[in-house]
Amino acid sequence: MITTAVKLKSANELTKKKAERVEVTCGANGQLQALSWLYTTDDSGLNGMVKRLGGVWDRAAGSWMFPDWESAQKMFDAIVKRHPDWPVSGHPDKPFLPLDGISISRLKLADGFEAALTPASLPFFAHIAGTAQAFHLASGKGKGEIGLLLGSSDEIDIAIDSMIKQGAICNDTLVKKWPTIRATGSKLQVKVTGWAVQITCDLSNLHHYAVAPPPQYRWEGVYPFGVRVAVPWSGMIHTTRKRWPALKVPILAAGLAYEGDDPDAELVVPSTFDASQVAGWDTPAPNGHLLHAYQKTGAQFCAKRGMRALICDEMGVGKTVQAIAAAEACSAPRVVVICPANARYVWDREIQGWGGRGAVQHVTSQLDTLDLTARWHIITYDLLAVRAETWRFRDDAERQTFVDTFPDLAKEIQLKGSKNQITLEKPLSKVPAFDSTRVDAWEKIMRRLRGELLEQILAIGPLLTILDEAHRAKNKAAKRTKAIQRLAAGETQLLMLTGTPLRNNEHEAAVLLSLLDDEAAAALGSEKNRYTIEDVKDYLGYFMIRRTKAEVLPELPEKTRQRIDVSNLDPEQMTAYQQAMAWARESYTKAVAIGKSDAEARQSMQGGIERARTALGVAKVLGGEVCDLVLDVVENKGCCVVFCAHHQVSDSLKAQLEQEKLRVAVVDGRTSQKDRAAIVADFQNGSLDVFIGGINAAGEAITLTRADTVIFVELDWVPAALLQAEDRIHRVGQRSNCQVIQLVARLPEAEGDNLDEIMVDLIGSKVARISAVLGEDTTNIISGSSIQAQLHERLLARGKQEAALAPATEDTAPSPDSSMKEVAQEVPVPIAAGAEKRRRGRPKVYTDKVPPTATERSKHSIKALTDAGGKRVMLRLTPEAREALKVIMAITGSLQETVAINQAIVARKNELLQTSTTK
Repeated sequence: MITTAVKLKSANELTKKKAERVEVTCGANGQLQALSWLYTTDDSGLNGMVKRLGGVWDRAAGSWMFPDWESAQKMFDAIVKRHPDWPVSGHPDKPFLPLDGISISRLKLADGFEAALTPASLPFFAHIAGTAQAFHLASGKGKGEIGLLLGSSDEIDIAIDSMIKQGAICNDTLVKKWPTIRATGSKLQVKVTGWAVQITCDLSNLHHYAVAPPPQYRWEGVYPFGVRVAVPWSGMIHTTRKRWPALKVPILAAGLAYEGDDPDAELVVPSTFDASQVAGWDTPAPNGHLLHAYQKTGAQFCAKRGMRALICDEMGVGKTVQAIAAAEACSAPRVVVICPANARYVWDREIQGWGGRGAVQHVTSQLDTLDLTARWHIITYDLLAVRAETWRFRDDAERQTFVDTFPDLAKEIQLKGSKNQITLEKPLSKVPAFDSTRVDAWEKIMRRLRGELLEQILAIGPLLTILDEAHRAKNKAAKRTKAIQRLAAGETQLLMLTGTPLRNNEHEAAVLLSLLDDEAAAALGSEKNRYTIEDVKDYLGYFMIRRTKAEVLPELPEKTRQRIDVSNLDPEQMTAYQQAMAWARESYTKAVAIGKSDAEARQSMQGGIERARTALGVAKVLGGEVCDLVLDVVENKGCCVVFCAHHQVSDSLKAQLEQEKLRVAVVDGRTSQKDRAAIVADFQNGSLDVFIGGINAAGEAITLTRADTVIFVELDWVPAALLQAEDRIHRVGQRSNCQVIQLVARLPEAEGDNLDEIMVDLIGSKVARISAVLGEDTTNIISGSSIQAQLHERLLARGKQEAALAPATEDTAPSPDSSMKEVAQEVPVPIAAGAEKRRRGRPKVYTDKVPPTATERSKHSIKALTDAGGKRVMLRLTPEAREALKVIMAITGSLQETVAINQAIVARKNELLQTSTTK
């Protein structure tokens, strides 16, 4: 039985390797004229003899030429005498038949094809004429070898005639010797695995060799001293759906039949697509926008691929919208969005803005329970994978309890230095006898190690998984990739979004493909199947749609704006932010108390507000999401422009990006004009990856058109400054749509005022007013004048609201004129009789602990006042009363009279209230 075959370049490869012989060339008179033999053979001094007889090597003829026939005859006689075993070819008196007595066989195949069987190895001097295909066949375990010639009847005629002239005999000897060989009979077997198509040929059926693939070779030995060896063919043909039509032509031309799977059948079953379910398709979505034509095409493409597709549009084209539209049109019952942390709230806004039906749940912890009443579940990459956990022992007793429960893990406990901990890779079945609070902490770790969040998703039922920035799953060995592979397995619908499907090398295509079709990816990735990376990319291309900005530019505005909420904020910087905000309010209160005007009091707040803005900007950067976003832009676009308002923010971001091996430079108020010009030139010519600029210092008089994406880590008070800064990329020379990204800190409501949110809100209202008055499109204007003043109003209004919500006392009453600007201020009251007088103020040096914050000091003061028997009352004064207090304070230079007046006003207020109640 034939088990392997090697397709040869020509039939003459069936001959043996070179062997010694004498080749004679005679003239027209039949006399010897030239001789040749292998030049490497000189064991009998032939090479020296030929020169003595006057022989000269003729390179063109490939022979030794002699001055006369006598010299040639002497040389020939010497060779025959010394090497009587050497065959002689070309001699008119001694005809040479290299195939003398060798049997060959001829077989007829179907549809005009014929075959000839020959010995596996023919003499070196033999020559087979014609263009018939040749194969070297072998049976299993070295039981035998045979040669095969395959072609049309004419091609086989030519080959056999040439061999018969060399002494061969055509009979059925070889057919009888190889009874398993058949001329016809079996069919080709076809198996389809996704994109891969496998055709199995019967090597015993000579007809199947008509579609044999080209020979494959491998190198044996150390290059360049090894040899190139043909790889035996086992009868398998590995092709793809893309190449199947071209292969089917010779199969049908050879009259071969096949059975099994049909490579022409549809690869996927399209999903039902109902455009009427998509907001923004025919009528504006809740955000007031309509889908672009190319975005509709992208959503329809996902449905045609059975909602297992890869949207690879260039950054800024709108991949998120297309995924949401596809989910709505195909009525996905439940949607799980897996995204980077910096995209969490982008998805939230886009789902709401584009009319995504159903509630949205933000999964923020691996211990969260999925809300089954919600339709959308937003999960970040870092929550999906199970990672090693560290258990830190509280004391030696707790460590001993652990060792008693898990004695086999005792050696893994780390005790060096201050460490008293163990790293756990997998969940443990037992619970150590810790106290109750520690048992709770232990169970939380075990739940994370068990991957309960992923198990919840897997058990949730039919769903659509949207993988945003899918290139983050490029590493097939990473835990997050393995988790996603589990999630994407089976019939789960999967949409992957990425602007860079192949970020580092083409082999990442195989990883992305494995998420869409793991079985097919394994078949295509097997080296023995001889598939190339191009085959993998072809299959990935079937699932992939990609449009660049240049392709859809007519449908895009000159600028595309995007807001990204940053929720991962550095805790230390947020503490500094809260302290600065408290200091700003305290500054206002103190300024009013000492008689300064409202404008002066507000101005005193500005120092604290600027410190708070700086801390908030640094908190965004140190949280890591800003760096991740810049990396994404650089990998998508090749470069990025970033603007900051404060030096600390720029410096922190530059340090992070340099750790990621990016080429970064900063232009701000500290940069000289000479260095500024050099940095701009370096960015424009590609020597820098990221340009970080100060909004004011780098916001004008420079050109950065190499980039089409700008990121504002912070905003600015002045509208023109922001507009000028973004126009560094949006100016003459820019041929792409420009994307402007604003990063906004996201703070829980409980943490107080959010400067970023207030500024964005004020910017939006200012733009709306300007647009209404001017009747112009002012979407490029980011902020308006008086932003600072309006921000002060917001901060002070919040303080008044907090005061209004405070528990009322008998000495608290609303102002008679609530429509006018009112300021809440703390009024000192006499200390209760018998109470010890408390020394006010605070020490300037704290030697035993960290200095208290302004909020902590305020709480401490109120508690001390209450303990002393006093009360904290709030007095709302009309503008006239406030002016009167200022006059009195200016005259007396003391607060004593102010206190007396305040007390008198409160007493009079209570009298009036009591009188009105009696009436």
